[in-house]
Amino acid sequence: MPQKLSQDKVEQWLNLVSGSFNVRDIWAELGIEHSENKEYLRVCLYRLEQKGIIAKTSKNGTYRKIDLMANPIEWQQADPGKVLPVKLPFGIHEYVKIYPKSIIIVAGSKNEGKTAFLYQTISLNMDRFIVDLFNSETGPEQMKERFAPLDIPEPAPFNVFERYDNFADVINPDHLSVVDYLDFNSEVYLVGTEIDAIFRKLKNVAIIGLQKPPPTVAYVRGKKTVYDRDLAYGGGFTAKRAILYITMGSHKLKLLYVKTPANPRVNPNNMSWKYEFDDSGYFTNIQRYYGEEQDSF
Repeated sequence: MPQKLSQDKVEQWLNLVSGSFNVRDIWAELGIEHSENKEYLRVCLYRLEQKGIIAKTSKNGTYRKIDLMANPIEWQQADPGKVLPVKLPFGIHEYVKIYPKSIIIVAGSKNEGKTAFLYQTISLNMDRFIVDLFNSETGPEQMKERFAPLDIPEPAPFNVFERYDNFADVINPDHLSVVDYLDFNSEVYLVGTEIDAIFRKLKNVAIIGLQKPPPTVAYVRGKKTVYDRDLAYGGGFTAKRAILYITMGSHKLKLLYVKTPANPRVNPNNMSWKYEFDDSGYFTNIQRYYGEEQDSF
């Protein structure tokens, strides 16, 4: 006969885990093989549910430990004038207040200047903040070539790291973090989760590059029309935490969403610019864009 499972043993195991867990994890680690012990485990977990210690998740057979920690926010002692002096290309910083613990999204179609925007942002801020670039886009040779037109001193006054996922694990909350770029391939539904994890870690600012779907071409009454989506892969989940959402496509840049305008009398939402590229791949001929409402961008 197998040794009978006890409530105490289950609770001792639970004290050693964090986050979510599956009943199969308990089976494996406590050596539960007999059907009687598996059935009794359900009873133990039900009791813990009733006590408010664990809760079921949306995945079958999976639970999470309930976290009762809620840190107080001393909001009445906060200073609304504590706007961070983050500079952005196109003079965008003139239209938005950027407070500590902010997410900025730069969503761009392929070859529309997303990396150029992020690199120029680093150049504009490397003397103001400790900047960390998390790169999944290029190798070191191509990166050196792309940075060359920006006259970066040697050694560079910012840090560069190779990183492909779980960015929140390595982000320093006090630094200005630039992610080029956040990519989940076919699992685009995870993009919002990763952005949320980064937000929870932040004290400063994270500027995150995202890829947009390619434009859609349609013919309306025989006229070719290009429709460029505003949101990156992942849709609305990519915008949930953003205080500023910048979208780039068809050689146009738009402020899709601005949470706190710098001037309350000027609404920068949907403010747009047209641009071209010079021989080094950086922006030139930048102009404010006042396109018709029916324009696709």
